[in-house]
Amino acid sequence: MGRILLGVTGSIAAYKAPLIVRALQKNGHEVQVILTKGGANFVSAQALESLSRHPVLGDLWESFSGGETAWTQHIDLAQKADVFLIAPATAHTIAKLAQGLCDDLLSAVFLATRRPVLLAPAMETNMYRHPVVQANLRQLLRLSHVRLIPPGKGYLASGAVGEGRLAAISRIVLEVERALTPPLLRGKRVLITLGATREYWDAVRFVSNASTGQMGIALARAAYLLGSEEVHLLVAHTDIPVPKKPFRITHTPTAEAMAAAFMQIYQAYDWLILAAAVSDYTFAEPLSTKHKKSSEQLTLTLRPTPDILAWAGAHKHPHHVLIGFALESDPDPALAREKLLRKNADWIAHNVISSHTGMASRTNALTLLSRFGHAHHLPLAPKEAIALEMLKFIAHAHAPLV
Repeated sequence: MGRILLGVTGSIAAYKAPLIVRALQKNGHEVQVILTKGGANFVSAQALESLSRHPVLGDLWESFSGGETAWTQHIDLAQKADVFLIAPATAHTIAKLAQGLCDDLLSAVFLATRRPVLLAPAMETNMYRHPVVQANLRQLLRLSHVRLIPPGKGYLASGAVGEGRLAAISRIVLEVERALTPPLLRGKRVLITLGATREYWDAVRFVSNASTGQMGIALARAAYLLGSEEVHLLVAHTDIPVPKKPFRITHTPTAEAMAAAFMQIYQAYDWLILAAAVSDYTFAEPLSTKHKKSSEQLTLTLRPTPDILAWAGAHKHPHHVLIGFALESDPDPALAREKLLRKNADWIAHNVISSHTGMASRTNALTLLSRFGHAHHLPLAPKEAIALEMLKFIAHAHAPLV
């Protein structure tokens, strides 16, 4: 876990700083706060100190309990922090940093550090869109270690609705963890299918399965943490909300819709991860209205749906890494390995149906099988942890030899 230095500046959104501290701590991170004079107008230093369990810093010339002398504390802070998060970042702070001004502790640490710096602006829409503010942001983003956490849209302090709202705390935490994660997928574009397709018989009835989409969302998060340039999700039904940012989302409710979308765009992506639970069959003669119940027996005819993994295996290009899943009742990986070879995938994640693994569970355990002969087991863990370790292992396996 990381050591996070949180800079809080003079925006009304500073009232969310304690929530940011707590969210980072819940993910195992240690947080130290720098509170500017402007920020102190909106949030209590005592509250931040109580939550962070560290002295809240602000004065460039004031020593703190670590024992560092005042004239070197900015150097010590810059060297010890793994990530410097400035949230909220005001227009004034952004301008100071862009021009290299250094008249307080926050700006001194900024100049002294080469660790990742994350800027989360918060201000009124017209202020954020002002050409001067945008020019200052562009100037800062030319620095390789500086990244922007874009503001969201919503209700602002003025009562207006627009762009400039501090990014969601979940997004801020995600960006911090991305900065802490080795960028094994830097420059790669990832396409992921997820969720349970629904094959409608009439206007209200359908055939589907128990997939909740948890594993697919965990894989999307893992790909983003590992530095993927773009993560595009082809989403069927999920039981949990799919984050709109930072992912690109295309809704594909049926097997045929998902197959059509996949075939149209797959060439533009490097990693193809097929985690969706796609129905094997759909109705041969679906109805556009609701069928009325009667006392007669009913026979329905099903026809096969497109096999997306098999199609991808037959049409993949040299730059593709094709990853599928094999959910089986049998713990023997023989069927999964046969599926890997038959469908010409590069990797198959074999997992077993149980109360703790597979669909609708919060945890998973799987064995990664590859066409190169790998058989790597990932023991039971939360799906987010499994997804991250899975993609790390595959990324290392495909890393160029030095």
